[in-house]
Amino acid sequence: MGVQMREVLKVDTSKAMEVCNSLRQDLSEENFEWVMQRTIKDAGQRAVKKIVKQEVMKEYQVQSGWVGKKIKGPSFSGSGRACVCVVPIKGERGTLGGIFPAGGGGLSAGRATKNRMKKRLKRGGAKIYAKVLKDEKSVLPDELKNQGRNPPFRLPNGAVMTRKTNKPYPLVRVVGRAVPQMTDKYFEKRIEGPINDYIVKRFGQLVKEKMKI
Repeated sequence: MGVQMREVLKVDTSKAMEVCNSLRQDLSEENFEWVMQRTIKDAGQRAVKKIVKQEVMKEYQVQSGWVGKKIKGPSFSGSGRACVCVVPIKGERGTLGGIFPAGGGGLSAGRATKNRMKKRLKRGGAKIYAKVLKDEKSVLPDELKNQGRNPPFRLPNGAVMTRKTNKPYPLVRVVGRAVPQMTDKYFEKRIEGPINDYIVKRFGQLVKEKMKI
């Protein structure tokens, strides 16, 4: 079975909102609304995306810029005890030898037939290694069942390729995981604390600014 693809992350930010609401007596209604709106805006623009990206990159050996492009602008819904931060996540699976590091191999696209490639693989001369998980280097199988059942090979530029059929072409990139696949069912809990902490900290900074402390 493949890894489930997700479309959004939903992070409970109620704890932060409760703290912010407990301080509203220190501000006029107008100033409280300004501080609250600015806090949410800053959290969305400065913190949430960064926190999600950092958490992904703790586990996966992946390019920072590529991850960032797959995390869309967050939005907040609700208030007080029922406030949720919604973060859309999209994107295709990352390529091996492109987005994810890869090595080994030694075959070029050339005119090598499937049988010749299999012989090379049996002699151990064309094993390809990829690093998708941060602390794990994986050996690619001799046949890629989900991408045409042919062996993988590397081009001179490092890209890991395979053939869709027994014919020389078309060639396709071999892929690892997409960002939505990197966010397991515990992911929200891992980013909940840092996001809530940022909201409380930023709210406090803006309160001091408004009160000229």
